[in-house]
Amino acid sequence: MDATRADRLPLPGQLRPAATDGSDQMQADIAAALRSTIVLPPYDDVLRLIDTLKGHLGPLIEQAEEHVQEHRPGEVAWYREHAQIDNAQFQLRAGPGDGLVSAARRLQTLARSVQQLHRQVRHQEVA
Repeated sequence: MDATRADRLPLPGQLRPAATDGSDQMQADIAAALRSTIVLPPYDDVLRLIDTLKGHLGPLIEQAEEHVQEHRPGEVAWYREHAQIDNAQFQLRAGPGDGLVSAARRLQTLARSVQQLHRQVRHQEVA
């Protein structure tokens, strides 16, 4: 029983240090989602973290859509960024699945999508 409690995902509010910006919180949420799943966390914790990551993903999609306009259709960057946006929009619409295992896999896929889109947006802001 103690092993299960040790592997529980922290709740989104528990992840936030006292003074961080949204990017730090997003990175903490991604890290929590990508933790090893040898012992699966409780289903409710997985669902809460999925909702938290979807909350990060919505604004990232909007930012990426604004930046993709800087490229012309036909350019490699345009296609790559549109593919990432399309994937992120799919992730935003997808449900958690039928059970704990599928929800845990879904959580990790969603975390990777948030991470990838966050990198894309940050790269565009620096350029």
